[in-house]
Amino acid sequence: MSDIRDLKNIMKEINEPNEYELFPLDLNHPYYWIFKVDGVRIKTIFPNIKELRTPSARFDVFINGLFITDNDYIFEPKDNNFIIKFIKNNFPAFEGDGITPYVLDETDEVKIKGDIEKFK
Repeated sequence: MSDIRDLKNIMKEINEPNEYELFPLDLNHPYYWIFKVDGVRIKTIFPNIKELRTPSARFDVFINGLFITDNDYIFEPKDNNFIIKFIKNNFPAFEGDGITPYVLDETDEVKIKGDIEKFK
């Protein structure tokens, strides 16, 4: 019977919707736009499946509603904060003139969604 209970708990963990907004931490870093959210971490999951799910497979990152691939950022859990460093060189210049660089600022909406939880 415990196998069915374990499976229910796993499915609850994986399917529980969680979304958090990140806010600018450092937009002037020479290599990254750095955003964070306080008091958020990747959920602890059932030990038997932990090795099957890498951290980047456990959450998705969005800027203004657009999915951002994990090749374009570095994730760092640090001091009870969830930190995303967007790699500036991976964001091309705007289409059209090809000169104007892409820039993230405080008006951009940055969100994470997935196996994430608030903690105290």
